[in-house]
Amino acid sequence: MAVTKEQKIDLGRCNSRAFFKELTLFADLPDEEVGRFSDASQLKFYKKGKHLYREGEQAYSFYIICTGWLRLFHTTEEGEELNLAVVTRKSTAGESAIFEQGFFASSAQVVEDAQILSVPLALLKEQIRLSNHLAFNMLTSMAQYQRRHELQLEQYFLYSAPQRIGCFLLGLCPVLEQIDGVKLDLPYDKALIASILGMKGATFSRALNILREETGIRIIGTSIIIDSMERLLKFVNGRHPVPHLPRDPNY
Repeated sequence: MAVTKEQKIDLGRCNSRAFFKELTLFADLPDEEVGRFSDASQLKFYKKGKHLYREGEQAYSFYIICTGWLRLFHTTEEGEELNLAVVTRKSTAGESAIFEQGFFASSAQVVEDAQILSVPLALLKEQIRLSNHLAFNMLTSMAQYQRRHELQLEQYFLYSAPQRIGCFLLGLCPVLEQIDGVKLDLPYDKALIASILGMKGATFSRALNILREETGIRIIGTSIIIDSMERLLKFVNGRHPVPHLPRDPNY
């Protein structure tokens, strides 16, 4: 069984009310409220490498990923890019600009070809004023993002570099598909994976080789085959009872 770079979804339903209601931001909202957002959304295709927006720019829209992957990052005064997260389908980006005087607080770049919805930010700001439920969902979404960030920081202290890569692989694999022989296609390039996991490229390569020796995973190009899920889980867990997987809850 293979887990491909992006789970296929019906693009025709990306801007449907049903799709929007699958997102934390719009969960359990009345159809009429959700419809305002779905009706105002526009679906566009973006090639790998395209900057969706840049830190400090005026924000007129926020974004919802249907397929593909998006990198969120800060740029220091010295010009160094600090990766914050890499997000995929059913994730939102840019909505926090309503709390930043209407400016983007980070930059976003497409790291794999993507289908992305844009939604007017003014509509979100207006509807939050009118809907306590939407405002609560917004806070919930932000809290979930913060919690994932905290778990990732915790992982840096608790896990070795090979264990972190193992966590990343498990995070790509849905629980129901954590079976022997599963094949994972790495969703974006190894240099970015290394950066997200807090490693340099050389460290990532050495750690991946250690993981292969310890767990028996097979590396074929950009694909990973896990022949023994038990060995991988045991290695990742180590002395810790529950692995903190760096996964998006919608993946």
